[in-house]
Amino acid sequence: MVWNIFFHMVYIMEYEVSVDKQGRMVIPSQVRKRLGLSGGGKLLLRVINGKIELVPISKDLEKRVAKWKKMAMATRSKAFTEDHAGGDWKWVSREYAERKLGLR
Repeated sequence: MVWNIFFHMVYIMEYEVSVDKQGRMVIPSQVRKRLGLSGGGKLLLRVINGKIELVPISKDLEKRVAKWKKMAMATRSKAFTEDHAGGDWKWVSREYAERKLGLR
């Protein structure tokens, strides 16, 4: 029996930070630089089993989603059917499919 074991590199950085009375903390500059965070950047905060996870949110996420939506809406996909012998009830006519999809 052959075992394939794959290890991936994990870069671990640990820093002790303080939380002030308003719940604010400062993310060390080395961490901000490594993650590409700058003033006004956003993070997703998750609480998982008593631990806090901070995940950087891409600055251009909203722009990328809007671009994807515009591209998807411009596709104008058409309903299609396949000819199927044997009268299988799963197959429908093009007219019926277009009507159900609101294309007629």
